[in-house]
Amino acid sequence: MTQQVVWRHYFPQLLDPLRAAFHPQQLIPSVTAGLVTGIIGVIRAISYAALIFSGSLSVYLSAGIGMTVFSAAVVSAVVALTSALPGMIATPLAAPTAILALMAGSIAQDLQNQASPGEILITVTVAIALTSFLTGSCLFTLGQLKLGDAIRFIPYPVVGGFMAGTGWLLVNGFFQVTTDFSLSFYTLAQLFTPHCLLHWGVGLIFTLILLFMSQRFKHYLVMPGTLISLIGVFYLCLFVTQTSIYEARLDGWLLAEFPQGGLWQPLGFSHLAQVQWSAIFSQLGAMITVMLISLLSLVLSNSGIELVVGQDIQLNRELKAIGLASLASGFGSGMVGNQALPSTLLVHEIGGHSRLTGLFTAVPCLAVLSFGSAFLSYFPKPILGCLLLYLGLSLLIQWLYHGWFKLPLVDYAIVWIILITINSFGFLQGILVGFIFTVILFMYQYSHVNVAKEVLSGDMTRSNVERNAEELSILKEKGQGIFILALQGFLFFGTANYLLNQVKQRVENSESLPVQYLIIDFGRVTGVDSSAVLSCSKILKIAQKQQIQLVFTNISLTFQEQLAKGGGLQKEADFCHIFPDLDRGLEWCETQLLEQAGCCSFSGDEFQQHLMTLFLQQQQVERFMGYLQPQTFPAQTFIYTQENPGDALYFIAQGQVSVLLELPNGQTKRLQTAKAGNLLGEMRFYGKNPLSTSVVADTDCQLYRLSQEALSQMRQESPDLAERLGDYIIRLLCDSLARREQQLKVMR
Repeated sequence: MTQQVVWRHYFPQLLDPLRAAFHPQQLIPSVTAGLVTGIIGVIRAISYAALIFSGSLSVYLSAGIGMTVFSAAVVSAVVALTSALPGMIATPLAAPTAILALMAGSIAQDLQNQASPGEILITVTVAIALTSFLTGSCLFTLGQLKLGDAIRFIPYPVVGGFMAGTGWLLVNGFFQVTTDFSLSFYTLAQLFTPHCLLHWGVGLIFTLILLFMSQRFKHYLVMPGTLISLIGVFYLCLFVTQTSIYEARLDGWLLAEFPQGGLWQPLGFSHLAQVQWSAIFSQLGAMITVMLISLLSLVLSNSGIELVVGQDIQLNRELKAIGLASLASGFGSGMVGNQALPSTLLVHEIGGHSRLTGLFTAVPCLAVLSFGSAFLSYFPKPILGCLLLYLGLSLLIQWLYHGWFKLPLVDYAIVWIILITINSFGFLQGILVGFIFTVILFMYQYSHVNVAKEVLSGDMTRSNVERNAEELSILKEKGQGIFILALQGFLFFGTANYLLNQVKQRVENSESLPVQYLIIDFGRVTGVDSSAVLSCSKILKIAQKQQIQLVFTNISLTFQEQLAKGGGLQKEADFCHIFPDLDRGLEWCETQLLEQAGCCSFSGDEFQQHLMTLFLQQQQVERFMGYLQPQTFPAQTFIYTQENPGDALYFIAQGQVSVLLELPNGQTKRLQTAKAGNLLGEMRFYGKNPLSTSVVADTDCQLYRLSQEALSQMRQESPDLAERLGDYIIRLLCDSLARREQQLKVMR
């Protein structure tokens, strides 16, 4: 492909998204959403700076504002370009910031009498930047190794509680922004004073207008147009009431003026000599905590955003995007960032589904760094408040109202528990409580799941070994002495006792025959804990005391080692037996019962006599034998193979053969074992594809072969023989289907 052709092929693919992004229908919502979320981000960043640089560090607040605002700009820009979701907004979050504030305060206190003020500021800045490096490296590595799917599992009620808690904090933020009072039981009196009531009442009216307009009109200009109109209405009211900007700010209608000068003071290599590394190393625990909180916040926020936008987001890509953003922030002496759930939801509501949105979010931050933050003080508080209340009410309605009709009662209760805990103690505590409750609920519910997929006995369940009429009669009579437990799932302390009780109840059941053989099948068991091992050790003692043969089937080497260490398996004991699958374990038990009953195996000398018991009359045997051709197959010789399927019918006179199915992993599954007196190849004989892929002689075998040519000759010369043979084969196929239906319930 020439360079010109390559250019013509790929240039439109690069240009088309760019054209779409700058189309007015996409550009206007992107600019509006970006600038609004950017202003909110600047305000949030300044509040974070005030939190970190408080107390003895408050003299460095201007430098702190530069750090946090720079971090917000870098994180939002990097994530805007690298996120899997166009319109994703990222910024420093409150939970990691709270830990950084504790870390900064601890460092300042440790160095209070040991270092100069400049060295303390540099040490705190390096600690924050190093935390960004470590967190960014961790998140990026997890994404690069594609471990996102391994850590993204979050119980749905926890996501719901997280979203409801976010909604409540947004509602609380509405009151905080409009009145400077948080919403709590102790502040209700202040909130309903005429002054506060007027401030949050105006914000509530703006919110209702915004809700009505966004629900009534579905157009990309509705949200930004309504916000601009509300700002105009606000300033019109100031003009009508002849309220000056100074008076409005003094009365709390506008944001307060922010500190000026000294913004963003990135560190250079020359500053490293002044770092007090011992103070930083003492905060490794706090740094690791920030890493874990950032990871948890990312997973929860990602799940919440997926629910709202209605599409899956590649968590691995988000891990790398947030990781790169935190690394870039660390390079500029900034703090760690993460997905901003409320801001991303706001962008989704406004319709700024473009990567330009995140870039425009960085514009107010860059403006503050370049020109100062004076212009922000002209933004009306009711407008910011109504945006917060709009989002908060949307989340609360979704999870507290609609959740009542959609969620199970227990899950709905967990959402409320998380919400109350978040409001009372904090986000981390709420999420932790939610996880604890969901784990307890899971263990309770799982403990009531029947750990035994099937509970069977030998009188109703057969192995894949073909038995004659006498053997079947004995197994029908004595088969209750074989007790089968086909287990499933994870065996832990919640289900282990159920297994033990099943065995006790069957052993103590006086209405059934005494248990001689206990088969425990592990084919569908996914794991075993120490409690399950203890239960198996108790079962082993019961088997030893009651002289029961204990048979383990489908048990892996790992499970064998676990049981052996805990005393639940004694390989050397003569009453413990291990077989590769349930079929062969059941065959061994059946053989033991038949030997105890003195049942004799079929002899080749009785073959003609046996034909009479199957489908022929005495005068027909000699004629029928004339159509058969005797053949001998040594042990381990294939009678049928996938490459040579054959179309002949075989009667077994002596020996034993197995019908096998070759599995994709190279192993084989036994479908049937046939002994002397049985028939082979009936489906192949009638031109149907069999389930099996091969048939092998287990021992030296003497067979009688009926070819297609012989059958044709029989139909012409002795139609009565052909009719009896056909009726017999039909009975065999019907019996085989009935047996397979039962066996497939438990056997693999």
